[in-house]
Amino acid sequence: MEYNATSLWVSRIVDWGRGYVDRPLLVAFLTMGWIPVVCSVVALDPSEASTAFIVGQALACLMVVPAPFDVWYYDERLLPQFFDDIELITAAESHDALDRLAKRYDTYYAKYWWVSTLVWVVLVLTVFVVGQDYFRAQGIDTLVERGAYLGFFCYWLLFAGLRSHGGVITVFVIRAFAEEVALDVDPLHPDGLGGLSTVGTFAIRMTVITSLGSLALPLSFQIAGHIAYEEVVYVGVALFVLLVALNFLYPTYKVNRRAQDLRERMLDNHRERIRKLEERLALLTEGEADLPDDDLAETNDELLELEIRRARREYEDYQSVQLYPLSIGIITRLASSILLPVCFILFELFITGSL
Repeated sequence: MEYNATSLWVSRIVDWGRGYVDRPLLVAFLTMGWIPVVCSVVALDPSEASTAFIVGQALACLMVVPAPFDVWYYDERLLPQFFDDIELITAAESHDALDRLAKRYDTYYAKYWWVSTLVWVVLVLTVFVVGQDYFRAQGIDTLVERGAYLGFFCYWLLFAGLRSHGGVITVFVIRAFAEEVALDVDPLHPDGLGGLSTVGTFAIRMTVITSLGSLALPLSFQIAGHIAYEEVVYVGVALFVLLVALNFLYPTYKVNRRAQDLRERMLDNHRERIRKLEERLALLTEGEADLPDDDLAETNDELLELEIRRARREYEDYQSVQLYPLSIGIITRLASSILLPVCFILFELFITGSL
């Protein structure tokens, strides 16, 4: 089923470029990714800026250079692929609901990106305004340099907002999926997780993309240590950390709770069926003539024993299936996405203390 009816404006620009060069990463850089590099080169004079500031600026620039590709990848690959894959663990009667959900959030992602971006507009432009004295101390004092640095800030806040928008959509999509769509967990699925690895893979890929925001932490802490309203910077850092955590922990919890409820219902159904089979087998063994008139009426004792064993195996399969959407690969990527912000916080502390 096609789950990508609407595209974000960034995706349309990249897709236009792919008409000439079919390399999305290269096209994303050639159309938009070069902008923060040029702005940084124009704005900064290495002979006037401190080494810590230059390093922080380079990392913050590196954070947003691949951002147009990340946005395109989420819009054109990651989100549609999630809906394609999740069909396999969606009950047949809920396929229409899944289709409606996919179209809803595809539209939300493409049309309401500005809502998430607006938060970063307020925070980042406030930092730019109140940080003018610090930026002048780093040699950013001419009109051209200040204009170029404002261009960097605007580009940065735009793509920080777009990445955040993808993170928010991820949380909302999985919440809606867990609440509106009937699951069909397969205990024999090759992933060993009842098919739920689809959810974990989707969540962790977005978590990794979001965690790239940690590259801006050294510069953020540099600025916070030299401006009057450092609380604005820390609010932005707190929002970033919260979004990274929510991107994985909330979807994992939400889908697990729903899958647990489904498993309990399935186990109850299997227990009831096993009891009925065992009761019938007992009646046959005792030679009772007045057997219940149901779909097992023509079943002999050997077939009943086989049916009981099969029902018990199915019960054990459902009972033993792991319903947290976590494989070794997913856990590894989760650890890397969590460690990345920590490493850059430690890196910033080291740079501050040694330069």
